[in-house]
Amino acid sequence: MFQRRGSAYALLEGPLTWRDARRKARRLGGDLVTIQGPGENDFITRRFEPLAADDCGLWIGLNSIKDPSRFQWSDGSASRYRHWVKAGVPGYRDGMPSEDPARRFVHIYFNPAARGYWKNSDNTYHDVVLGGGIAEFVL
Repeated sequence: MFQRRGSAYALLEGPLTWRDARRKARRLGGDLVTIQGPGENDFITRRFEPLAADDCGLWIGLNSIKDPSRFQWSDGSASRYRHWVKAGVPGYRDGMPSEDPARRFVHIYFNPAARGYWKNSDNTYHDVVLGGGIAEFVL
């Protein structure tokens, strides 16, 4: 578990779909992580990259379950910070987020070409499911 500015963060070990990771975080008294800005994104990347089972990363709280055209944080936070994979990164000609309505769940990426950036995927994206998610607990 890692602490930073009034929050504690823990790895939710996979295999876990996004929905399973959120349920587990809530059972433990938290939620999937809400990332408020670049400093927190960098902190999460540095702390959790070595723990991830795959460089495809770990689930975070951002999702578009309620409205496929709008991403929101699972804890209801109003944070507008986003760090999507940019167009032109190897393997991402068009960048993220994908407009595919099935891709409603977001993970932080640890791939060297897109380290710390975010990608949206379906709930069962295999490589992220293996890793699990990141829980955040308010202290």
